Amino acid sequence: MQILALLLLTCVTLVAAIYTHYRIPYHTTSTRNRWFTHLLLIVVGLAFGWVNSQRYILSGIEEVLAFMSAFGIIHIPAAGILFIKRQQKKQN
Repeated sequence: MQILALLLLTCVTLVAAIYTHYRIPYHTTSTRNRWFTHLLLIVVGLAFGWVNSQRYILSGIEEVLAFMSAFGIIHIPAAGILFIKRQQKKQN
């Protein structure tokens, strides 16, 4: 049951990560800013994922899912902000 919950969390957070990286080009002014934002989110996500996967006593697939869900969790605030910006552009 724990693996199923972790798998569901991982799927939701990775969808947020994909959405974030898909929408970044629409909300940045230059290529340099776009790549900086991509790299910043990826590096912070990787660091947070590694810390969380090492913090708990997990093995095998649980460790991988913990890493991937932590990587995705970093992207949730950015995904929310980009979603709100997209909705505001639609209204204008």
